[in-house]
Amino acid sequence: MMRFIVAHLPLFRLERCGWSAHDAVVLADDERSALRVCALSPPAAAVGVVPGMTVAEARALLPALAVERLDELGEHSDLIALSEQLARFSPVVGALPPDAVVAEVGRSLPRGLSAEAQVARERSLVAELRGRLEQLGHRCQIVISDDPAVALALATWGEGDAVVPPQGGPAALAPLPLGALALPPAELALLTSLGLRRVGELAALSGSAVAGRLGAAGVAAHALAQGALPALGLSAQAEAGPLIAHRDLPEPATEQSALLFVLNGLLRELCMRLLATAAAAQAVVVRFGLSDGAVQELQLRLGRPSRDPGHMLRLLRARMERFQLLAPAERLSVELPEPQPFAGRQADLLDPHRGGEATADVVAALLDAMGPGSVGMPRLRDRHRPEQAWALEAAQPLEPRPFSGPAEPGPRSRLPLRPAALREAERRDPAATWAGHAEAQAPNRPGLLLPTPVAIEVRTGRWGRPEALHIEGRWQPLRAAQGPERIAGEWWTEDRFERSYWRCTIYDGRAAWVYQEDGRWALHGWFEAEAAQG
Repeated sequence: MMRFIVAHLPLFRLERCGWSAHDAVVLADDERSALRVCALSPPAAAVGVVPGMTVAEARALLPALAVERLDELGEHSDLIALSEQLARFSPVVGALPPDAVVAEVGRSLPRGLSAEAQVARERSLVAELRGRLEQLGHRCQIVISDDPAVALALATWGEGDAVVPPQGGPAALAPLPLGALALPPAELALLTSLGLRRVGELAALSGSAVAGRLGAAGVAAHALAQGALPALGLSAQAEAGPLIAHRDLPEPATEQSALLFVLNGLLRELCMRLLATAAAAQAVVVRFGLSDGAVQELQLRLGRPSRDPGHMLRLLRARMERFQLLAPAERLSVELPEPQPFAGRQADLLDPHRGGEATADVVAALLDAMGPGSVGMPRLRDRHRPEQAWALEAAQPLEPRPFSGPAEPGPRSRLPLRPAALREAERRDPAATWAGHAEAQAPNRPGLLLPTPVAIEVRTGRWGRPEALHIEGRWQPLRAAQGPERIAGEWWTEDRFERSYWRCTIYDGRAAWVYQEDGRWALHGWFEAEAAQG
């Protein structure tokens, strides 16, 4: 049986930003249309600040409160770097976001080593790791156990460092509050309403009672509390090819909340592996191993290269609302096919790569819902004919574009400076102040352009000005007619044309864009409705 050492660093997210345990500070991020607290220091907790509270509410309790903005990418990078401090204990190390690291430290009771010697060895490992982390400026709590989940729960919720004897996880977890099992809020609230407060109280329940009330997430927590959940080793990191992680569910499940709970852990594991290899994913494939032996697959495109597990989980949650399992799932597998090299983007409003992020996410969601080839983007074309002045191009995923530092100065900044005498002469020259003609105003074009003009009848008055349009089965008198605008071109091709366009406003406020060509009239588009005048 493998043994694991887990170090929980409760203030890591603030310590990496230069704050200490004595500073009144919170870490905040945008959530639900507000800046909310996601981590805090002891002085902030002492006045009643809690995670999830808005920064405005927190400052009402403590006006001198400092606020640090969340840098998730930098935080993950620093946690990976910190996990390398465990390499002196084991070549197999990992990060447990957001504030813990883990390493395998050998097997329990290796050949030739007594139980007492094993305990002494592991306690020396705890002391050595504590000294190293404190030397780096981090508070920590360290636990060794034969299950990393048990060690993390004890390091996070327990008191002081600990070495849990082999198969001693249930006894060590029993006095902890139920929150140590990382249950989803709904399941935790249900157990609390039943009067359960401690992990040991949940462990005392029968498995059938838990499965009937809580589903897969509750069954997994119950199995952990009883020591019946198989310990998971750290995943080996492949050098190339797709990244894959999988879990066997304790009980067959169909509920979306239970499946998302497991998917969240798998995505976090894979995204940390992406971060460690400076890569990003452009797609996610989830495979559900069903109780009847079949495998059901769900594919998800990402609008932009990403290694953010929260972003992937939000997109998966939206997709799974329309996804129907054919049978209960017994096994989940997540694959990130063909990760791409990706060094990250600069978190800057001036970053030119940020402009298309929201559009890319929407396009990816539409492609997943409607299929490839069904979504496109309009692109302008160099054509005189209005209906051919744009074309629909198929939407393509964004390629990874790593940030390579600030842009080089433009050509203007590299021009030699003019002599002072020349600048003074230009200032005195009246012609030097002339800015030229005003830029021509762009022609007004309708918001709705018909792909093919529709032939209509038009009643004209003096000088050929339209007075009424025959549309929608009847004559529509006009309130105003602006024009004509002559549009002609492409005489060098067989598709040459010459039209006279009019903007015709009918009395209900709508404005039609019509034209006359070779004596025939056609409706070509509609402008936004204007306010009708009496």
